[in-house]
Amino acid sequence: MKKLATLSVTSIVLAITLSIALSGFDANAKLGSSNKVKYAGDIAYKKFCEAVIKDDVNMLKRSVRDKIGLVASSSQAVLKKLTASNGMECNGVDLVVFSEQREASQVYKYLSNAK
Repeated sequence: MKKLATLSVTSIVLAITLSIALSGFDANAKLGSSNKVKYAGDIAYKKFCEAVIKDDVNMLKRSVRDKIGLVASSSQAVLKKLTASNGMECNGVDLVVFSEQREASQVYKYLSNAK
């Protein structure tokens, strides 16, 4: 497997999109419930979806910082790539829509301002 550092930006976005597109959460009962969530997909990116479920902006920011150098060279660039239309998905939708669906108001506000 090639190291991400040797891949082009397009390849990185494509790799993220493909790996994350396969991920999803199945929540039972109330949308806000985080204790009955199952994760399937690239576990390297699951913290982004968890941050939305928990409505935890600090967890989201830490997850973004952890991907500096892998996805992009700065936290703002990482966030832009992950929230792009072909970026990361949780439960089949992009992070902004997922945060809106989950009524994660703090994360939604943060992501909306970052776009």
